[in-house]
Amino acid sequence: MHFDFLARNNARRRGATVIFTLVTIFVLIGFASLTLDVGALYGVRGDLQNAVDAAALSGASMLASDAMVKVRANSNESFGEISSTIFNRAQDVGLRHTSFGASGTVLASSDVVPGWIDLASSTSAINTGVSASTFNAVRVFASRSQESANGAVQFYFASIFGMSEGDVSASATAAYDDRVSGYDTDAGGAPFLPFSIRLTEYDAQVAAGSDIYDYDPSTDNVSSGSDDIPEVNLYPSGIGPGNFGAIAINHNGSVPPMREDIEEGVSPEDWEDEIGTSTLSFYDDSGNPTTYSIPGNTGLSATLQSSIETVIGEVAAFMVHDQVTGNGSNLVYRVTGIRFGRVMGVRLTGNSKGLWIQPVSYAGSGVIVATSAPSSGGAAGRIVLVR
Repeated sequence: MHFDFLARNNARRRGATVIFTLVTIFVLIGFASLTLDVGALYGVRGDLQNAVDAAALSGASMLASDAMVKVRANSNESFGEISSTIFNRAQDVGLRHTSFGASGTVLASSDVVPGWIDLASSTSAINTGVSASTFNAVRVFASRSQESANGAVQFYFASIFGMSEGDVSASATAAYDDRVSGYDTDAGGAPFLPFSIRLTEYDAQVAAGSDIYDYDPSTDNVSSGSDDIPEVNLYPSGIGPGNFGAIAINHNGSVPPMREDIEEGVSPEDWEDEIGTSTLSFYDDSGNPTTYSIPGNTGLSATLQSSIETVIGEVAAFMVHDQVTGNGSNLVYRVTGIRFGRVMGVRLTGNSKGLWIQPVSYAGSGVIVATSAPSSGGAAGRIVLVR
């Protein structure tokens, strides 16, 4: 009798253990399955983040376009076409980024917002209530939810717990950071033309210069006409008598080296020999301006016109200065910064000489930006993620 009782008791315990084990396995499988779905949700968020990062950078690239140069020069210029292009660029990039269960990332027009942000703040929100001429950023938002065109993330295992889908979102803000602190001439960016113009004169011509040339971006062709972007007469400068504006880097300004500088750009080696470095710095880490004394060349030969004609249509760098000392062979410019322009036309003979360039917002290789530098007014910068 005693042994029968023990046998029955052991059987009951074994039965309870089996049930407990089965329940435990079921629960563990359920939690493991839930973990897979939650992991997929986090994976989708990573995919969305990649999508909005790339879309914001692509959209923000329009803030360094010729169209934006027009808006910055004239606050009444329409921003509508630029805004549409920003969205189209962001949308095209978004559609190339897939996520779990979605062939691409669809962006609504309200998901792509151009505006202005305070680059000195890491938390400031994008501001759309200011003049479009100050816009420097694009914010992009993307989501996976029932309400979005991308749809919610479908769960495969979490339905055990009554959850069939999940929502996830991501956002990014890219900016055209125009706080230029220097330029690396050895980075393969725009070639450096051997010219400098007084900054105040440059700004005045950007705001109210003549518009006698037209640039067609579809053909990369320059012709006579108007394209609503004023040109700047880079040489001769209008600061006084004489043909001011040409500079001589590591040579005496004779025709052969000037021809090479115009056609190929001033070389990094010549910058190194002239000022001790091929990387120009205009602001130090504390925000103090750095200047360079660059010798001038007031006797630019008319025979160099053919050299300048070979670079018409190309974008190049040039210097800006705030002071000129000496004259003739002793002329020296106090250089304070850099600007960029597209070469549009040249005439080095007769009474109406000129080397006309069209200002551009340059965001190519070589530009160095730093938080210690002030805004360049959109003249140059880098397209960077800031949020």
